[in-house]
Amino acid sequence: MIKPFDPSKFEPNRSFWRNGITLSLVAMVVLVALIKVMTTLKVTSPGDLNVYCAAGLRKPIMEAATAFEEEFKVDVKFDFASSGGMEAKLELDAGRGRTYAALFIPADVFFADRARGKGLTAESVTLASFRLVVASKPSANLEISSLDDIIENKIPFAICDPEAAAGKTTMKALQIAEKWSNFFQAKKASFPTVNETAVAVQTSDAVQAGFVWNTTAQQYGLKIHDLPGLAKVRSSITANVVATSDKPAQALLFARYLAAAEKGQPFFVKHHFTSMPGDPWEKTPELNLYCGGVNREAIEETIKAFQEREGCLVSVQYAGCGTLVSGIQAIQSGDGAGAMPDAFMTCDASYMNKVSELFGEASDVSATDVVLLLRRENPKTKNVSTLDHLIQPDLMIGTTDPTKSTLGDLSWQLLEGWGAADILKEKESFRTWPTAHELIGAMGASSKLDVAMVYAANCQNLSEKEFKTIPINDPLAQAIQNVAVAKVSRYPQLTERLIEAITSAESRERFKKAGFRWKAAEDSIESP
Repeated sequence: MIKPFDPSKFEPNRSFWRNGITLSLVAMVVLVALIKVMTTLKVTSPGDLNVYCAAGLRKPIMEAATAFEEEFKVDVKFDFASSGGMEAKLELDAGRGRTYAALFIPADVFFADRARGKGLTAESVTLASFRLVVASKPSANLEISSLDDIIENKIPFAICDPEAAAGKTTMKALQIAEKWSNFFQAKKASFPTVNETAVAVQTSDAVQAGFVWNTTAQQYGLKIHDLPGLAKVRSSITANVVATSDKPAQALLFARYLAAAEKGQPFFVKHHFTSMPGDPWEKTPELNLYCGGVNREAIEETIKAFQEREGCLVSVQYAGCGTLVSGIQAIQSGDGAGAMPDAFMTCDASYMNKVSELFGEASDVSATDVVLLLRRENPKTKNVSTLDHLIQPDLMIGTTDPTKSTLGDLSWQLLEGWGAADILKEKESFRTWPTAHELIGAMGASSKLDVAMVYAANCQNLSEKEFKTIPINDPLAQAIQNVAVAKVSRYPQLTERLIEAITSAESRERFKKAGFRWKAAEDSIESP
């Protein structure tokens, strides 16, 4: 026979279950356990899309999923538990060499970041946010104006286990306030999930208050106490693609659906979450990328893989950076046709500086050097080893147009710095081509062109028996390629993920193969 709860016999350091609780609370906990079992049984048969999701997000996520299923005829299956519990399941799946879930949706970015750090997840889409509050049952008529009131007035309260997002956030907030030890010792109970904590506050005489999300408190009709110590304690919700999933496009489609103001966001608002609208909804969105021509060989495979994985289109305009910058400036002034590109990847960072007010913070990607390209069997270039050797008689030198191309601009700056530019102009022994590709083609086809100033990355496919390159010992001989999202991009989140792909470990290998030096941070997002 279970004895009624006696507050006088409560021992704070003993477990919740050994302190004695009311029959109603026991029944409630048993019911919650049964619901969890039933939920687990429900998802044992995989759907078209399987999701590991924090229990506190159940209501908006399930409602949004129902609408998604109807629209796309996709069967979405969920496994609900604590954020830490779902992360543990991802690790267990990985350890067994299997993939069940395609998406992981924890209730706090801490778990998302940790899972990504372990290599368990890849792309991330921000969905919504909520804040941590202290909530009580309305019938208790509690007046709580500060965290200290809870301890000083000996209010029986509950917290979530730190493996749950609400529990982790509670612990961090109280640690910052240097109150965690006192609260941990004084707690009446702890529960695996925020929903169970809210139910305990709602139904139990033993627990009158709890640390829960504001959304959860409102869903269960609890009274929220806005305390100064918790005013800025928020949690961000993200949908994270499981790294080993074979359904990334479908997972990202659902994630984008949840984040879109026209689709998933109303369900979050309905359940009192703070909306964080994602990109406008489009089943197959199209991005516009302006990209310096030197990057083409290194980036094309990444663009193709990104389109397939994201289920989107990327329209790429390759050209010299002078041409691209002129086009961007014309669009800005209203004299150019079309819309501003979603992103700009340069041949050299100096060109990003010319339009920096139109783009967000740029990320360095790679670097390459301007070199001298010669034929090995050309007697006229036998003694050419530096830029000042280019002024010798009867030597024809070529590079790209300095008004349209980064390569041409850097080449002229180098020649001017070495005092060779004016001499070459007088001798009329300097020619320009529109692109590096055409310049190298001319070098191979014409014996009249003796030296070409090109990027080292342009020379990867040339025969070493026929051609040789000579490095230029000058700081100006280096071009750094960077990339940034346009401030007016229609799809800023999707474009950010494109940049993640461009700066990924997989992309790094493609750039190195194409003759570039890698400049992106070594801790850039790893490709799945």
